[in-house]
Amino acid sequence: PLIQTWNLNVQRELWKSFSAMVGYFGSKGEHLRVSRNLNQLVGTARPFPRLSTSSPIYPNSALGNISEVTSLGYSRYNGVWVTLNQRFSHGLQLNGSYTWSRSKDTNSLNSAGGPGGVVLQDSTNIAGDYALSDYDARHRYVLSAIWDLPFRGNQLVEGWQLSVITQGQTGNPVNILTNLNFTGNANIRPDLVGNLEVFGRPEQWYSTAVCNPTVAGSCTASSVFALPVGPNHLGNLPRNAVTGPGFYNTDFSIIKKTKVGRTTVELRAEAFNVFNHPNLGNPPVAGRTATVGSTSFGIITGTRLPTGDSGSARQLQFALKVLF
Repeated sequence: PLIQTWNLNVQRELWKSFSAMVGYFGSKGEHLRVSRNLNQLVGTARPFPRLSTSSPIYPNSALGNISEVTSLGYSRYNGVWVTLNQRFSHGLQLNGSYTWSRSKDTNSLNSAGGPGGVVLQDSTNIAGDYALSDYDARHRYVLSAIWDLPFRGNQLVEGWQLSVITQGQTGNPVNILTNLNFTGNANIRPDLVGNLEVFGRPEQWYSTAVCNPTVAGSCTASSVFALPVGPNHLGNLPRNAVTGPGFYNTDFSIIKKTKVGRTTVELRAEAFNVFNHPNLGNPPVAGRTATVGSTSFGIITGTRLPTGDSGSARQLQFALKVLF
């Protein structure tokens, strides 16, 4: 693989102890890994009724899929961020950052087969899968603060500290697939024939009306997706065409420090996801793909997997630390 990166940052102190920075970061990836099926006959199903119309005809009939990991993939990333920072002053420290970014690639190799699995809809057209990366998050922010409470007088009221960190981002893309497998890849996307709306409700995250053109009267004006049928026909819906739910999390802690001679006793009470905000997973929850025709199509039934303590249900933690 060949990865090129470039960045530009401008930083300025706005006033004493307070600074701002604006930056740009870009990257370009070439010769990235991509897995394709060398024995694919594009879009042609078995024509005889006694044979399965959903199974593929291979050019070399004695063989099934022939997966090749090649270096024909590529990616692009562009991001702009703004950060604000107040150094510790008068018992208060503040930090904030916002990032706008867009990540695109031919495949992200973490869904629909993973490393070594065929991830392309059409193995003869790698550019056809160039779209938003599985992990693209258009907007992201992080805010944090530490405050030493200004109480003085005795050991009971002094030594208190509050800290908070909150973060949020827009959702990751969802790749909508069909249950067809006539190329042998099991990654066939539907045709987009109507208005694809994102409702943002767990019980129906986006439009789900699907029709089958081979069934008379199936496709109507309200249809959004159509199953691709006929020789050499692959779905026209782009990869990762829908964005799933965002992510929001706030952690909070209270710390009490008490001096006992040359020893410091520190009591900590910490709350992860203090507001118990549910961070919904993509439909379906077990991955970033949604299959047309499945009972869970367009439905969110659970939360996303947390990263460490971030994103889980609310957790409370208490700790005692002795420094000497």
